[in-house]
Amino acid sequence: MILQVALTIALSQAVRSRVDDKNPDSQCLWWPEDTAIQLRLSADGNPLTPADTEFAAIGRAITTWQTKLNSCSSLTLAEGARTGARQVGYFDKQANENIAVFRLRRCSEVAPAGDACHGEADNCGNQYDCWQHQEAAIAITTTSFNPQTGRILDSDIEYNSPTFTFSTVDSPPCPAGQLSTNCVAADVQNTTTHELGHLLGLGHSPAASSTMGTRANPGELSKRVLDADTAQFVCDVYPRGRPAQTCFLTPVSSQLGKSASGCTAAPGGLLLALAALLLRRRRG
Repeated sequence: MILQVALTIALSQAVRSRVDDKNPDSQCLWWPEDTAIQLRLSADGNPLTPADTEFAAIGRAITTWQTKLNSCSSLTLAEGARTGARQVGYFDKQANENIAVFRLRRCSEVAPAGDACHGEADNCGNQYDCWQHQEAAIAITTTSFNPQTGRILDSDIEYNSPTFTFSTVDSPPCPAGQLSTNCVAADVQNTTTHELGHLLGLGHSPAASSTMGTRANPGELSKRVLDADTAQFVCDVYPRGRPAQTCFLTPVSSQLGKSASGCTAAPGGLLLALAALLLRRRRG
């Protein structure tokens, strides 16, 4: 009994993403057991990062998660072949890829003000290959899912290059107001490790020290490493040899939903999260 209580406390530290993050009783998001997840990096990379080092940094973040998955989980996560695809989201009756893409332009600068993509379609990012999300967000992970069951179908990461200076070096932290790629600014590995947590079904943690914590300031490297509660999440939710652990069972539906979670790293900035259904959108 004591062991069971201790386990319950440990599990409560990892916050799962839900179909409706404003409703703690709604279904969690989850991948089916034994899924081999491939994240394919846009071949364009980030031209502002020296010598394509962003690819290696993203690869290290993938390896961090895969090492933990290998120890206890039915899921696998690997870096796939680089792709020319730059559209995020799930597209019915198409070959869908989980991609990571650096957006190099703001939609506010390239999408005409009267374009329908600014309205209910909310698709300027794909239509004009631009950053359509909040300026304060370093990166956004958009996850498409079945809103009745929470089953994840696709998950994509976008990086906000127009606003943030992405770096891949280990030191030193950039001096205030002097961000560059020669010092630690918005670290690619730090950001990606956090975003991969969202890809796997994690929400934001209230613990400041967590990989899934809600703050990330320039110069931060701490999220490169999985904290104990975040790491334990994959063992508990995707246990090897057992079904993925949903929050409750619901009838299967053909409806789809889309959720996005993102990070910010302006000085003193908060990590943000947003979520949406295909036929209606919510942000919070």
